[in-house]
Amino acid sequence: MDASARIETIFAAAVVIMLIDVASALQDLSGGDSETSVYSRMPPVYHFEDKSQCLNADSSNVYCVSRTLIKPDESSENWKLIEQHSVEDTDFQRYVLDRGFCVKSCEMLVNSLTPQELKQYDHEQVSVDVPHTYDSSYIPGMEEYRQKYDRLTNICHNYRLHRDYNLSGYSFIEHCMGSNDLRNRLTEQHVIFAVLASAIVYLAIRATYRDTKDFRNENNNLITVEDDIWMEFSLKRSFRRLFATPQTKLHRDFAFVESVRVISVFFITAVHVLMAFGASPMENPQALETFFRNPVMRMASAIFPFLVHTFFTVGGVLLAVHFLDFIESGPRFRWQYFIMGIINRYMRLFPLYFIMWLYQVSWFDRMRSGATGHSLVGVEMQLCKENGWSNFLFVNNYYKFDKGCMQQTWYLAADFQFFCIGMLIMMILWRFPRSIKTMIYVMMTISIVVPILNNYIYNFVGVILLNFKHLRFMLFFYEWVKRDYILSHPHTCSYFSGIIAGIAYHRYQKDPQYLKNLRVYQVLKRLAPLMVLLLSAPATFFYYNKPVEPSLWMAIYASAHRNFFGIMCGVGLLYGATEGSVKLPEIMRHPTLLAIGRLSFSVYLTQFNAIRYVFMDVKEYGFYLNVINYLQAFATSYIVSYTAALVLCTTVELPMVAVIKRLQSHKKQKSSDECQNITNGSTKLKSS
Repeated sequence: MDASARIETIFAAAVVIMLIDVASALQDLSGGDSETSVYSRMPPVYHFEDKSQCLNADSSNVYCVSRTLIKPDESSENWKLIEQHSVEDTDFQRYVLDRGFCVKSCEMLVNSLTPQELKQYDHEQVSVDVPHTYDSSYIPGMEEYRQKYDRLTNICHNYRLHRDYNLSGYSFIEHCMGSNDLRNRLTEQHVIFAVLASAIVYLAIRATYRDTKDFRNENNNLITVEDDIWMEFSLKRSFRRLFATPQTKLHRDFAFVESVRVISVFFITAVHVLMAFGASPMENPQALETFFRNPVMRMASAIFPFLVHTFFTVGGVLLAVHFLDFIESGPRFRWQYFIMGIINRYMRLFPLYFIMWLYQVSWFDRMRSGATGHSLVGVEMQLCKENGWSNFLFVNNYYKFDKGCMQQTWYLAADFQFFCIGMLIMMILWRFPRSIKTMIYVMMTISIVVPILNNYIYNFVGVILLNFKHLRFMLFFYEWVKRDYILSHPHTCSYFSGIIAGIAYHRYQKDPQYLKNLRVYQVLKRLAPLMVLLLSAPATFFYYNKPVEPSLWMAIYASAHRNFFGIMCGVGLLYGATEGSVKLPEIMRHPTLLAIGRLSFSVYLTQFNAIRYVFMDVKEYGFYLNVINYLQAFATSYIVSYTAALVLCTTVELPMVAVIKRLQSHKKQKSSDECQNITNGSTKLKSS
């Protein structure tokens, strides 16, 4: 057995072992009967009274969500349990409790207490060493409610905590709302979005009608209708573009990339839904804790965050192959192509991006119906109003991520930054063709060295660690996310791997034997997937062995881990477009799958709102996690996000791309006509 065969055998065995262990972990996902387990001896992390019943019962009622910090008490057996089950990164903060309650019920309780009891239960503030609430800038009006109800809340919840669990703590208001707040007021943003959406719907209906109806004169002869620019909003044309089949060899070779996007979105949605359970109130948080104590699940979670990097690699490959194909067509080198490329990219993203932002600051508030609506909807609306401008400059992954708008769009910012860098690299290679080896070495050096420096400076561990304590706040305050994951410079490896793969593909087109003779490619296409698994395998070790001081070997380990993932994606895409093309299932090039892949941009923008829709209506103790409930949440989120994406793609994204192309071609034609007029004028002058 040769080395290649041994690598493939080891990789297959590792995957089988992982699948068996994951199947075993799924059996315990429900976490057992919490009423008869040790968890029943601890106060529930979440408890919410019925919000609608409170506010509809009496117009003067106020409904609040509070947070309770339990005070350490080494003499209490219940506290020791809480402390024991809050230590690991994959443990929830069981000493931080969420309570949704009707203020009237607390007022009745507090009014029944004696002055001595009031003093006994009005505890001083307790400090904890991890983020435990949003500050007042996230939720407008919060300070006013705190001043009004903090003391009442503190006494009320501490009385119940002492009565039921013999514990004490400090409670404070996070958010409150009255019956008047149930009536969503219209603002100018609501009106602007409604007018814009109505205009889009009108254009789509009118253009579709005109595009499908035969216009005939009185003699029943077919009339050719003028093709106005607004006709690009025809749904008939949008669906034709959506289901278009590849026409050139280049497009046929990379048609399978849309299938890669579909698969990536599937797994990303699966991970995001699981994260949503952790970020939402849960009746049985121990289910998620138990699930991710499994070493194989921790190993898998070290790979999960890199799934989105598959899109970076795809972007790098497509940029390189299309740019090199463009150069082959024979245009003269001009730096203006760099500016034009960036402008075209920006205009491709902006229309749909703007529509989604406008929705987030307007009609998005209609989703704020559940007890946790202030955190799932209110926080994002406020941050989009304040910092949405950074999204349109594509710097929101560097600028105030902890107060960012549409948190998932860090990817769009990073991708746009990579595109700008990639365009510059391709322009340099065009201008100086002999610098190709030097440029490849530069990209490889940056991909290796920069992650080492970043991990060393911030003292991060070798792999990505889950942290449920920060997940509760949708990772807004997680240092690793802010300083590493969402930034571009520590993750250039995936995009640069794509560019290098694109260059290799271009060489392959001229010399079909090129890849067979490229020894490093033949080794990496088998070794890279195995190395990704091997470097992820010790993930559980890093949960218990975190360096106090920056560690160089840890930084090198982290760099190797992400670089091999980027290499795996790069060589995988190159293999699929070249020698492995005949081995790919034909379904990966099916028009339906290609169409679904083309929805990926719209899906990425709508997915978080679809997940919010699923997790908005929280019940008394939160959502119960088991396999069935997870699959239902996943299926609903997946279907809703793709349905919304289909509407947005066919009415906004694809029509606007076509309109922009029409405007650009018209401008080029006008410029060409002007040049022709100048030429004709010069000829006439010479002849005279």
